Amino acid sequence: MDSYHETIRIASINLFNFIAPPDAYYDFENIYSHEQWAKKLGWFEAFFEENQPDIIGFQEVFSPDELQSLMASLGYPHFAVLDTPELMGDYVYKSPVVALASRFPIVEMALVQSAPQLCQHIGVVADFSFSRKPLRATIDLPQIGRCDVYVVHLKSKRNDLGQGREVETELDGGADLMARQALGRVASNLQRATEAALLFHQIMLRRQNTSLPMVLMGDFNDSLSSSALEAFRVNPKQVYRADIEDKKLKAMFEVQLTQALNHFCLFDSYDLYRHGAKLNQNLLQDEFESSLHEDDEENISLSPSSSLSPCPNQWQRASTHYFGNTGSVLDYILVSSEFDASQNASLGEVIDYQTFDRHLVRPDYERDKMSTDHAPVMMTLAVRG
Repeated sequence: MDSYHETIRIASINLFNFIAPPDAYYDFENIYSHEQWAKKLGWFEAFFEENQPDIIGFQEVFSPDELQSLMASLGYPHFAVLDTPELMGDYVYKSPVVALASRFPIVEMALVQSAPQLCQHIGVVADFSFSRKPLRATIDLPQIGRCDVYVVHLKSKRNDLGQGREVETELDGGADLMARQALGRVASNLQRATEAALLFHQIMLRRQNTSLPMVLMGDFNDSLSSSALEAFRVNPKQVYRADIEDKKLKAMFEVQLTQALNHFCLFDSYDLYRHGAKLNQNLLQDEFESSLHEDDEENISLSPSSSLSPCPNQWQRASTHYFGNTGSVLDYILVSSEFDASQNASLGEVIDYQTFDRHLVRPDYERDKMSTDHAPVMMTLAVRG
């Protein structure tokens, strides 16, 4: 029987234009009043105090100093941010950055860079750059030791080829508008896909050199099942024997090969939690049905409400963002094989996963008007003893 002596909560949250007055985001009109800013700080403060994450990855940070001060006051003495928003002029900023706060010591931090030597092989320019530089913080976790935690905010689906851009389509009117929509969406998808692929490469390079467990979290701005994020889904089932050139890998049996390749895969913490919860539920169901057989002679009858069968929507994943009435999952926490309980080298198990969407699906105007347009997500990791 596995024993667990420590739990660690890891959360990701898009702060939605976190900028202290008198600074503005994107346009001079976007300045929070002091009352609005106080409400925004209060909403996040209440969230952190109620849910008590140990490590938090942030996106859309325009005011990192104010964020660090807030988190320090809430018991997060360790903070990582290395990039800075871009000043457009007259207190107006663009290009928000990512950051991380932790209750545990951060022993190293770095911005993830692209690999120019690989760019030409995937059809992009050698000086390709991330729309927002990913952050890596190496954290000293209880019982686990050093763990690499990446915070990302990938390119959005927003069309950047609007009519204000100097792009000649040789069209006008509706034809020009629709062509720009098509070209802009393709450009955004290509940027996001390239960011995912080059980030995955850098994660693998770090993993090969250090073998440290890792976590990748943030606003992916797309579904994990999309073609743009395919790099995050590579797994041993996609590998053909004929593609293997390494002699050590060639000599492995299937089980050994799968274990070796899983070391370089990413796992969705929500799926790990769901899988473990379903296994536990099946065990409870088996025990329940066994007890019925044992007590069959007593003719015990049960009401429908006593059934342990899951309701149809129990495992329907909650959306983290809404465009109109359409919801989608854009925010994720991915982990390495050390946090998959089914792996031989597992250091822990994902025992809970939460999506905090009340302010999106049942908003209270006074309480939530200065919150965020994303649902924070949080996983709870139980560390093996």
